[in-house]
Amino acid sequence: MNSKLAFALLVTLVSPVPAFAGLVNDVPSCYDANHYRFASRPYTKLAYILVDQTVALDPGLQKEAIDNATHLMGPGTKFVVAEFSAFSQQHYLDVINTGIIESPMTQDEHDNVPVHSLASFDVCMKGQAGFSLGMIRKDMAAIMSSASDTLAKSDIMMALKSISETVAKDSAKQKVVFVVTDGLENSSVTSFYAHDGVRLIDPETEIGKARANNMMGNFGGARVYIIGAGVMPPAKVGTQAERDGYRDPKTIDRLHRFWKGYFDQSNAKLVEFGEPALVSPVAF
Repeated sequence: MNSKLAFALLVTLVSPVPAFAGLVNDVPSCYDANHYRFASRPYTKLAYILVDQTVALDPGLQKEAIDNATHLMGPGTKFVVAEFSAFSQQHYLDVINTGIIESPMTQDEHDNVPVHSLASFDVCMKGQAGFSLGMIRKDMAAIMSSASDTLAKSDIMMALKSISETVAKDSAKQKVVFVVTDGLENSSVTSFYAHDGVRLIDPETEIGKARANNMMGNFGGARVYIIGAGVMPPAKVGTQAERDGYRDPKTIDRLHRFWKGYFDQSNAKLVEFGEPALVSPVAF
């Protein structure tokens, strides 16, 4: 029997379904499953994965996004998978799943439990890790496969501000916010579009609009990675290059400068801005 199946069978017997799926830990505890009187040490890492429903990524970028998200996972890690667009057309900011991959026992704990229970605990821990990775892959694939670039609005700043307080208040010592988005705000605050294409924004002017509309957040010093920046379908009008999907480097550079400024003023560090792919993997 493989570890994932053994984990599923074990936790099914001892773990109730969470009452608030997505908002609490959706990954059953191996410590609880083995009826230990002690619990896992508190997690030290938080990976918040936020996926924009308005961005239609190609299969290669979808795979890269999922691979980077799962690359973050390890013992002592809490993860959150959420989706957003704008509060319209039955789309909104929604947490899909939250989970904690537990830390292994300390040596003292290991030395004070019955030997016969160690094997089932080890199998459970391996299964828990596989279960968590599978959950993340499934969630992200479902969001990205149903994404549509025909949605009228994309409240990126509002979604980021909404999650920032949760990120800041989390007890984890290391925090990463991994955002799958084109970075193209299209809301009542401002729009980065014009004439069926992306406009050449003034980063400082747009930062001023964000501040004036109370769109800045507080991420508690989190590291931020963005994948998919500037992705959009080819223009229906304009030059041949624009209709072929060409993205002006000046436009992308200004988009990058805006988001760097946004996160600088929201107590976060934009580590990498994938244009659209990442140059280096996401890491704590």
